[in-house]
This record gives sequence, structure tokens and C-alpha cells, in this order.
Amino acid sequence: MTRELMFLASAAFGSVALVAAYLYLFHDGISAKEVGSTAAAMIFGAYLGRVWGRKEAHG
Repeated sequence: MTRELMFLASAAFGSVALVAAYLYLFHDGISAKEVGSTAAAMIFGAYLGRVWGRKEAHG
């Protein structure tokens, strides 16, 4: 349980930081809506990949 929470927390903080940095560097401004929705999609994809990878590893 703790490992899953640590994964989700690091995925959330990392995704938000990456999206915010990208928008700041390459676009005019940072929108909370864009950061939130893109980071949520990244977290969802990362978690699904983690679950799928675990199922593949265990058969």
C-alpha cells in the first residue's frame, strides 16, 4: 500500500512539474486547467502501464 501511494505521489508531482515547465518554456503562459488535465492523463497512463507491466511479469 505504501509503495503504491509513493508511486502515485511521485507520478503526480513529477507530471505537474514537467507539464508546467514545458508550458512555461515553450508557450505563452501556464494555465491551471491545462496543467491539471495533462498531468492527470500522464498519471493515469503511468499507473495503467504499471498495472499492465505487473500482470505481464506474473503471467
